[in-house]
Amino acid sequence: MRTLATATLPVPIVLALLFAPLQTLSGTAYACSCIQTTVEERVQAADVVAIGTVVSVFEDPTDNPGGGMTLRDMDGVVSVSAYYKGSGPSEIAVDDPPSTCGVISERDIGQEIVLFLWIDAGEYLTHLCSGSHFIHGNQDLRAEAIAEIEAVTGPGVPPDDVTPQDEATEGNASTPWAIILPLAFAIPLAVLIVPAFLRRRGGH
Repeated sequence: MRTLATATLPVPIVLALLFAPLQTLSGTAYACSCIQTTVEERVQAADVVAIGTVVSVFEDPTDNPGGGMTLRDMDGVVSVSAYYKGSGPSEIAVDDPPSTCGVISERDIGQEIVLFLWIDAGEYLTHLCSGSHFIHGNQDLRAEAIAEIEAVTGPGVPPDDVTPQDEATEGNASTPWAIILPLAFAIPLAVLIVPAFLRRRGGH
């Protein structure tokens, strides 16, 4: 198992070694060693900070053209609920490396993830050392993660294709039903009750 001795190397060299292209020799094992960073440092280093849910995963064949690696490169499609730095659509494809520095795997579908991303040639990239991590349904961890990020970025915003106007339109679209449904019950009752009431009054 290879490890990186970070204590004696300058930070830029360590980072270069961590994220250099992986060797394609079959049977080679890799370790991921990350430098400890604060949330503020992670936010500053990222182009995009977001929270969302993994809705699907797919294998990226471009990182394994020769088929010689033992580790599959599984990337994911994430449904974004909020952006805390940068902006983007409600659904993005997230690319991470085919190694133990990767974040997304097949078992993560349906899991909520905090993403620290950088953008290269229009692609959203991440890795374990960038700070991206899963919340796994723990609401306390979710609240803590959001609070730490918002302390640096301020409140999050919805994706570009989900605007406050859209939300207001959805709310207005449901309003007529709040009127129609009571009327649907009230009118038949009135038809039955009012004539009976008038007959009783007429009888007196």
